Amino acid sequence: MIKMIATDLDGTMLKNDWSVSGINAKAVETAQGQGVRWMTVTGRSYRGAMPLMQQYGINCGYVLMNGAEFRDEEGRLIFAEDMDPEKAAKVCRKLDAEGIKFEINTDHGDYATTKEMKYADFLEEGWQQIFEKKYKIRKILCFSKDTEKIKRLKQEIFEETGLSVLSSFADNMEVTAPKAQKGIMLKQVAEYYDIKSEEVVVFGDGWNDLSMIDQFPEPYAMKNGTRELKERAAHITEYTNEESGVGKTVLKLLGRKNP
Repeated sequence: MIKMIATDLDGTMLKNDWSVSGINAKAVETAQGQGVRWMTVTGRSYRGAMPLMQQYGINCGYVLMNGAEFRDEEGRLIFAEDMDPEKAAKVCRKLDAEGIKFEINTDHGDYATTKEMKYADFLEEGWQQIFEKKYKIRKILCFSKDTEKIKRLKQEIFEETGLSVLSSFADNMEVTAPKAQKGIMLKQVAEYYDIKSEEVVVFGDGWNDLSMIDQFPEPYAMKNGTRELKERAAHITEYTNEESGVGKTVLKLLGRKNP
């Protein structure tokens, strides 16, 4: 019996233009109508995820920043995994020295060293002010067209700090506390609601979804997902994110004919 459905956002629940298809929205409505909990599991912060879902009338729980936070349907913070402040500062110094702009997700909001980050406030006085104010650091995110540099920095930061260093795409890097991983936090959320692992269906497409795929026995990799994810998942969706792969699969699982 399915009691919880957990989906990644970008490349999974969302189309490439960040929209939610009518079929995917219908799947959420159908699932919740049958008493199934819907959980959005994303690398985004609450500020970057909730408005995207809310504009389609979707009210759900959120595992955020790759597992650094869990918020319920009312937006209340239930669980959080904070980064060690000294290690977080070391990451920021390293990125700064490499000339890479970055975003810092904290317990007080989202901030960035560039104005190009849509869902973050620009740090006019520099990233150091976040640490001077002793904000709790939940994730550090950056992008670079130099994918080889990203690959090198991921390895160096992991070796130097022991933090979790993941990617949603080849051109980005997402740093969190070691236990702030999607699969680990989602497991904790399932236990919070007294739901067994075999009663959870998960969907993902990228490298930062691997922990979800590994933690639950009924994972679906998107047809458009990475090769590694598809090799490790029990199932692969018949359709891509552009073709409402999540919604069509969920409606079939719940015994409803696709619209």
